[in-house]
Order: sequence, then structure tokens, then C-alpha cells
Amino acid sequence: MHHFVYIALILFIGLPFLFKMNDPALPLRGRKRDALLAMALVAFPFLVWDVAVTAAGHWSFSAKYTMGVTLINLPIEEVLFFVVVPLTGILVWETIGWLLKQ
Repeated sequence: MHHFVYIALILFIGLPFLFKMNDPALPLRGRKRDALLAMALVAFPFLVWDVAVTAAGHWSFSAKYTMGVTLINLPIEEVLFFVVVPLTGILVWETIGWLLKQ
């Protein structure tokens, strides 16, 4: 059961984004391409950094808390982290801006 801890955290963080990204009241609905570009600009350098320092042995990921699926020599959960967290941050930013205009 411990193998699902990291992915459970990612889902806990990301599910609000999935539910709210198509909300017609929020401005993010029409700006998905901008959100994906912003996510990519954040994710790319951090993924490169993660791959480099993991390969160099400076840090590692516990097999106890990950599912064992890897992508670019990182646990899939780590890759998803750099997708989900920036997109969720953008949703929070957009939602707060929308609420302040109300």
C-alpha cells in the first residue's frame, strides 16, 4: 500500500485542477494553451535537474513510496509532480484573481 503514497499525493493536489479547469466562470478555460506553456517552462528545467542529480547519485527516490514505473529514469510520480503542481498553481492564481474582481 505504501507504493501509492506519492501518486495519491499527486492526485490529491491535481484533482481540483481537473474538476475546475473547464469551469466557464474561470478565465483559465480559454487559456489552456497558455497554462500548458507555463507548465512546460517550469517543468523542463526542473526535470533536467532531477535527471542529472539522480544520475549523479546526489539523491534518489524510495521504491517503498513509488509504484516502480519510471520515465527518463525518474519515477512517474516525480514527472507528474512537475506537471500537476504548476498547473494547479496557475489555477489557484487565476481563481484568486477572478475572486478579487468579483
